[in-house]
Amino acid sequence: MSGIYNLTYFKNHPKEAEKDGVLYCVVLVNKKTSKRECLKVGIASGKNWKDVLQRSRGFKFYDIRIQRTYHSSLFNVWKLEQALHEQFKEFSYIPTEFFGGYTECFKIKKEIILAIPSQK
Repeated sequence: MSGIYNLTYFKNHPKEAEKDGVLYCVVLVNKKTSKRECLKVGIASGKNWKDVLQRSRGFKFYDIRIQRTYHSSLFNVWKLEQALHEQFKEFSYIPTEFFGGYTECFKIKKEIILAIPSQK
């Protein structure tokens, strides 16, 4: 997976690691076919679903349906994202339309959604 965040980034920008971050799991609905195509698990800076919607503007060929979000520090949500991508790599999915972050997609599996911690 590529993206702005990695260990080197957090070592070089320690204050960024402490900022608010949100891990999200969304269903991507293809705008052409109106079919639920896949899950996308990613992170965004911010605290909640509103920040996820801001990030979702990059998925221009898809509508999103938020399944679950988890808020913590940006570094913590990045670590959780890495763990989830490793845990569920067998369900990796390449979407029909490409966008930034397309490598973070999975087949729609309930166990992936349920693996994201619930927030109290």
